[in-house]
Amino acid sequence: MRGRHLSAVRAIDEVCFSRPWSTALWRRELADPTRVHLVAVTDTVVGHAGLLSVLDEGHVTTVAVRPDLQGRGVASRLLLALFAAARSREIAHLTLEVRAADRRAQRLYGRFGFAPAGVRAAYYSDPTDDAVVMWCHDIDRPEIAERLELIRRGLAPITAHPDDAGAGDDDEVVR
Repeated sequence: MRGRHLSAVRAIDEVCFSRPWSTALWRRELADPTRVHLVAVTDTVVGHAGLLSVLDEGHVTTVAVRPDLQGRGVASRLLLALFAAARSREIAHLTLEVRAADRRAQRLYGRFGFAPAGVRAAYYSDPTDDAVVMWCHDIDRPEIAERLELIRRGLAPITAHPDDAGAGDDDEVVR
């Protein structure tokens, strides 16, 4: 993700999150070398995801997809790319929080090998909700690689995209 993607990312956040990140926070995130932020691009930005790395652990900080494209594999593509980024940074374990009420997201993360490990009471606001803490340990295990390959093979194209979609050759852009 680059600064030029921020307006599209913020527009997605406005419809996906009750408390979206500010532009200032996004700029700090993009400047921080411990963070990885990816965008999914077709003819425009359709989703994004982020990862914070600390030693051998990674924290998935955000995953968001335009509502009209949810359920079409965009989040899966972003998660596949986050796993690849994590492995390239020698991250062994990934964690995330997800709203307790968001069963769809929990199922998605479960497909990737994340398992519930605890609950953070009243972690979210607007509306108040608990967070389910999920972990995927030892992401270099052969079982995880097989799982990710099955997910990758099962993905249908989102839509055709022109080569000049404004994404350039950034390795942070998922198509």
